[in-house]
Amino acid sequence: MSVVLATAVLAGCGSSSRRAETTGPISVGAYGVTPERTATTAPASTAVCRADAATLVDDAHGFLAHLGRAGPYPADLNYVIVRDDLARFRSHRCEPVVLGSALARGLTAAQRDQLVANLPSSMAQALRTALAAT
Repeated sequence: MSVVLATAVLAGCGSSSRRAETTGPISVGAYGVTPERTATTAPASTAVCRADAATLVDDAHGFLAHLGRAGPYPADLNYVIVRDDLARFRSHRCEPVVLGSALARGLTAAQRDQLVANLPSSMAQALRTALAAT
């Protein structure tokens, strides 16, 4: 379903004068039963980038809520959702500062640290870059 959603979102993108350095397709590796997939990059408007960033922050709350023993179920599903959110943001060639600003507004410093600490290194580095850009 997220492949269909990503395709629909990518097809409806506008343009923006500012672009991130992402070029070429964005690949998302397989995870459990979720297959590997690739999305081509398509420039998006600032409004779309802000919406992508807000979605990632909202979904990060769900991921954090399910980490460790306190969560009602494992964070795997929420991890896949956050991973797809980041891939969508990157495929739109959005500026890292847009994501960094959304993370700074939507998560406490402790939550940002916990999120980065519990993501694979490539995702964690993307979030660190975004936060450093703010």
